[in-house]
Amino acid sequence: MNSPRTLFGVIRRLSFRTAGLIVVFCCCLAFAAAGKANAEMEGMHEHQMQNMKGPEVSVDIETTPSELKAGSRAEITFIMRDAEGKPLQGLTVMHDRLMHVVIASADFSVFAHIHPEDFGPITEEMRKKAEYSVQFTFPKAGEYIIAVDSAVGGRHFSDHFAVDVTGKPKMGAYVKDLSLEKKFGDLQVALSTVPEKIVAGKEAVLKYVIKKDGEPVQDLEPYLAAPMHVAVISADLEYFIHAHGEIPGSAGGHHNMGHEMQMNVPPKFGPELEVPVVFPEKGLYQIFSQVKHKGKVILLSFMLEVE
Repeated sequence: MNSPRTLFGVIRRLSFRTAGLIVVFCCCLAFAAAGKANAEMEGMHEHQMQNMKGPEVSVDIETTPSELKAGSRAEITFIMRDAEGKPLQGLTVMHDRLMHVVIASADFSVFAHIHPEDFGPITEEMRKKAEYSVQFTFPKAGEYIIAVDSAVGGRHFSDHFAVDVTGKPKMGAYVKDLSLEKKFGDLQVALSTVPEKIVAGKEAVLKYVIKKDGEPVQDLEPYLAAPMHVAVISADLEYFIHAHGEIPGSAGGHHNMGHEMQMNVPPKFGPELEVPVVFPEKGLYQIFSQVKHKGKVILLSFMLEVE
């Protein structure tokens, strides 16, 4: 494996062969990963990474500037390498995008789901080098998780990093809120789980019921080729899970058409959605979910305790 590069920031690299977390893929299939790997850090920034077991892929990140500051726009570049250390080829479009990037603050007040395509077309040069960038302005100083989800040859892989942002204002601690009925914009959302008490390592189903003015919402719309996009993050930022909601009773699932992985999603659906998840460890988890209604993407936010 080639040594990490440091053009603008600090890079930490791990191999997927030394995986250390469980990731629920877009098809909601959980993969258990054993062990935890450590890599050396260069420069001022501490970029920590944990990987899931999957294709033999390594991911580096570089940030410009290297010292991330609150209120300043930063460029985050993901550098993909194969098992031989060469630029990774054959990335697969997954849910309408080549790569999905999730950014969240440790106090869970900041959330973003972005893609390299949001900032310009994917060029042949980017594909050749296997280097893809996003831009983000961190609004507060403190710790953030940066997660990347993609696929190669139809097989998913996922990574996450922890980064520190300097400056002001500084974020506080997260607020523990286990309420399961909340209002987000015009939508009233109730969350329940099966089983009611979630046990680490065993599959649980998150069940959403979405209403508006007390009436079931039956005109939810697909968002990036899924009924719902879900990011599950442990309170200590050690674990990241990327999942997608399913419509109860539907065939659902993913299919691969010309190496483009999609879900079978009708143009209108609701009010119920289900998300199978395997939580890797006991503790507190933040659940961010995105649904689309009347052309607007709405962020839902809940917390769950896992035994």
